[in-house]
Amino acid sequence: MATSKIVSFINMKGGVGKTTLTIGIADYLAKHLNKKILVIDIDPQFNATQTLLDIYSKEDYFDDILPEERTINKLFKPQTEFKRDSEIPSKDEVITTLNENLDLLCGDLNLVLVNKTSDYRQVKKLRRFVRENKLREIYDYILIDCPPTLTVYTDAALLSSDFYLIPNRIDRYSIIGISSLTTAIDNLIHEEDHDIQCLGLVYTMLDNELTQKQTAIKEEFEGQLDDYTYIFDATTTVVRDLQVGKRGSLPTNYQKSLHDISNLSEEFIDQIQKRLDFEK
Repeated sequence: MATSKIVSFINMKGGVGKTTLTIGIADYLAKHLNKKILVIDIDPQFNATQTLLDIYSKEDYFDDILPEERTINKLFKPQTEFKRDSEIPSKDEVITTLNENLDLLCGDLNLVLVNKTSDYRQVKKLRRFVRENKLREIYDYILIDCPPTLTVYTDAALLSSDFYLIPNRIDRYSIIGISSLTTAIDNLIHEEDHDIQCLGLVYTMLDNELTQKQTAIKEEFEGQLDDYTYIFDATTTVVRDLQVGKRGSLPTNYQKSLHDISNLSEEFIDQIQKRLDFEK
């Protein structure tokens, strides 16, 4: 019986390759390492959803999935009747099967409305969904693609997770986002008494060689990190074909990106196992 670990992929700065990293690792683990994976797309832009459906599903998001409310928004819909507690949908109501090893909880633009609610119980709904549907017993890993903003559903993702992984580009704007993220997570840990660990930081979208300026920014940034922040040895590099998207937006469809994702996925598993071994 699997006891999955849940990992949020998050940075408070957009354009850092977060979604590409999430779906790349998910696809590699499912396809090449035979792991059972669930991707949860909690980013209102739902780019992970569009990419995975385009590659693996015959269903149309707007014609088939959205009308049936098979998206994450079903978890967060406000109550329409007076009940003791809101109902949590079953996994079969909302999870889309992509292939034998890869499932998807589709994203939804309507999530932008969730953040306007003052009902803090919304924050705990994703965790309840995982628990009540016993998803940890079904999947080896559950990967959550988070938005680059501090919202109700960002908190929901983090509150459901065992770890969070930070994709980061080497530029000053991306690095500033990590400071905001750290503050937000520290507050969540304090308020909810939630045990979540930083799995590490992954440098993304690197050129083959760093410029002198990028090297200086990297060194300055790493000097500000605490001694416990793990920096992945594996990175992702800029792949022009992936940016053009001739074979879609899934990085494992491109040889150079597949090499990057392969190394990252192996290190990803290794780091989780080391954390688990340390806790024993």
